[in-house]
Amino acid sequence: MFLDPRALFMLVLLVGVTGWVLKGLMVTWHRLRTGDRAAGPQLGDVESRLRNVEEATTSLLMDVTNLREKQRFMTRLQAASASVGTTSVAQHASGSDVSPMSTQSIPVRPRMGKR
Repeated sequence: MFLDPRALFMLVLLVGVTGWVLKGLMVTWHRLRTGDRAAGPQLGDVESRLRNVEEATTSLLMDVTNLREKQRFMTRLQAASASVGTTSVAQHASGSDVSPMSTQSIPVRPRMGKR
């Protein structure tokens, strides 16, 4: 008797999958009958790991939020100093003293070799 290779492959696949499903069902049935709760400690471990991931994500979000707030503050400060800078040049030229709260612009000098 000659069997088609495709039919033989499907038969082997069907027997394998059926055996795997039956093994899983038998193991589950045995655990339920004996009262073995092996999944309990594993779930506790997963819970603690999820808490750690949540804490790390929360701290990263807080850091990013703080960076964005600092960036917005610096942008507003630079915009304000640019608008005040044009009026303060005239005031400084008239001889008034420099306020310690004013932002000074210092030109960047090129390093050696980049002249």
